[in-house]
Amino acid sequence: MSQKPGEINKDFFKDQKNSARINLDDLLTKVKILISKLKDLKNENILLKENIKNLNLKISELKLQHTKLNTELINKDKENSDLKNSVLNSTNNKVSSNDKTAVKSRIQELITRIDTHLEQYDNGEKFQDT
Repeated sequence: MSQKPGEINKDFFKDQKNSARINLDDLLTKVKILISKLKDLKNENILLKENIKNLNLKISELKLQHTKLNTELINKDKENSDLKNSVLNSTNNKVSSNDKTAVKSRIQELITRIDTHLEQYDNGEKFQDT
């Protein structure tokens, strides 16, 4: 069974051709896997971008709520100061005791509400409209 030099070359090239096909098939499989992973990463990236957008909206809403509460707090503090000034500016018993009691009660209520808002802010709790 001796082979001619031409047949040896043909067998060698057939083996090389088959080897090249197998390598190309492996490469094609790996490329398909990479494409699939790329698509998965693109989808995940889209989801993450949407999540970031939603979180930014929440942050904006919380900032607005914080500003609103700060404004409300400033207004209540101003009202509190006005009531205190009203009591201090009144001269010897010109203000009836009922008025004084109402003013004191209102001041205490405002102080309590301010303290509650400050505690909620310090504790990171959700603010609720009052």
